[in-house]
Amino acid sequence: MELAIFVAIFAALFLPLLIILSGERWRAAEDKARARRIADARMNARLLRFNI
Repeated sequence: MELAIFVAIFAALFLPLLIILSGERWRAAEDKARARRIADARMNARLLRFNI
């Protein structure tokens, strides 16, 4: 009985923290991908300028 209460309290406290942390990682991955796309677009623009 006491174990069930402990598990319920543990889940109630730590599962929201895991969700928040995974959201931050997701946001960081999106930011990194966005920066990579911007850098790629800049490089493509420079290469096009040199070719013209």
